[in-house]
Amino acid sequence: MTKKLTTVAILLSSLIAGSAMAAYTGPGVAAKVTDAKTAQQASDNTPVEMTGFIVKNLGNENYVFRDNKGDEVNVEIDDSLWQGINANETTPVLVIGEVDSDWNSQEVEVSAISLAPVQQPTMAPVVASNSKK
Repeated sequence: MTKKLTTVAILLSSLIAGSAMAAYTGPGVAAKVTDAKTAQQASDNTPVEMTGFIVKNLGNENYVFRDNKGDEVNVEIDDSLWQGINANETTPVLVIGEVDSDWNSQEVEVSAISLAPVQQPTMAPVVASNSKK
């Protein structure tokens, strides 16, 4: 009996854990916004995932975010989300969240922020030559 209960508990816990990782991705799911200009015009609750820079602190957990194209949008980042990240206007960050539209304003409510991976420039391969002159 104990063995059956243990087996059932393991199966249920794996189902619960598996469902936490799954999400509906079919028709009706809003496309993810990846730039500030589109975020300024997107409808409320549209998912956002942008890479760029926090260029200004507006106070009260509000900031100006500038993407790699130079477009800007206001973002709200709760203090608890920073988790030890130190960033300035030259530090590339990744922000994930959703558009928050009110009758007179539009911003991105950030649910996660992290340092963006630094893109290393690609270098042309060096071709060795064994020819003697």
